[in-house]
Amino acid sequence: MRSFTLLASLLLAPALAPARAAAAPPAPSQQAAAAASRVVIVEADADDPLVREAATRLRAELGAAGFEVVRVPQGREGDARAALERAAQDEGAFAAAAIFRSRAGATADLWIVDRVTQKTVVRTVEVAGAAAPSVMAVRAVELLQASLLEASLLSSRAPPEGAAGGERAAVPEDVQRWMAPVRRQAGADPGPAAERPGMLEGFGVEAGLVALLSAGGIGPALGPALRLSYGAGVGGGALPAGLAARLTFAGPAIGPALEGALGAVSVRQEMALLEAVWAPETGAAISPVLSAGVGGVHLFIAGDPLPPLRSATGEVWSIAASLGGGAGLRLTDRAALLLDAHAIFAEPRAVVTLGGERLGTAGRPTFAGFLGLLVRL
Repeated sequence: MRSFTLLASLLLAPALAPARAAAAPPAPSQQAAAAASRVVIVEADADDPLVREAATRLRAELGAAGFEVVRVPQGREGDARAALERAAQDEGAFAAAAIFRSRAGATADLWIVDRVTQKTVVRTVEVAGAAAPSVMAVRAVELLQASLLEASLLSSRAPPEGAAGGERAAVPEDVQRWMAPVRRQAGADPGPAAERPGMLEGFGVEAGLVALLSAGGIGPALGPALRLSYGAGVGGGALPAGLAARLTFAGPAIGPALEGALGAVSVRQEMALLEAVWAPETGAAISPVLSAGVGGVHLFIAGDPLPPLRSATGEVWSIAASLGGGAGLRLTDRAALLLDAHAIFAEPRAVVTLGGERLGTAGRPTFAGFLGLLVRL
């Protein structure tokens, strides 16, 4: 039985092999080649070494761009344009090119027939020097792109579906991609916009002023402020885009002395806050800035009472919570002007008295306004 099975397998193997080969899918490289647009190079002066080398370089330039390049001999037509049109039509190419040496031999004519726009363009170039073949190939590519530019621009500005409009030439997708740098150079296609860095992206230093005013009567007071921040960018990272951590130092902030029946008391305030800040990217010059944080507030007082009372000092340390909101104005990609206001609640609340007379309180709440210049490092 085993011998019969082995014999049958040997006899059937040659018959099954062609069927398997026929069912095999085509190679990916063949599929990719079939999808590439075709360009024809008509060999007008194949016996001229200079023209032949220029045609070889032109073929390499177009091949590197991803096109299928076909070289055909010049036909019998006496008209160069007719010869190129016929070659492009026969090969199913979107364009055809040819290089002709002038009779004087010092120049050459580059001919491009563009079937997309139905145009024929000609340029004359000098052929002196060792770089002449390369120059001719580059000029031929530029000539083809110049011929295609108008149709490429129309194709990149496709009207909405259902919009009325006339017929226009269809540009193959690979040709459209090849023309993208030319459109951008012409100023008609800006290309994908680069993402602008977030206002608080990366490390930042902000220096400015703080103004404090307590609802309990202490203030207004003015002093310096310093902020250090680190935030995520629009590309994401450890933090969501637009979110940042910020460390704020404010003070000493000093304002007018508090007057009482028994004298005056001067007040000095400092604070430090650790905040979470959100500055969403709006695409405009001005963006909102929201924040929340915790920290500490220090209030120092120095009394200057009337005689016979003696002067004294005192201080209060409080835990604080802060809520803030404001806006940032972009000056450059790395600099912005920030203006924001905060409501700060402190515990324990600081109460300023002189000889038993209550002159003011702080932290229930204290309002703080910040104005600073932020620079991203």
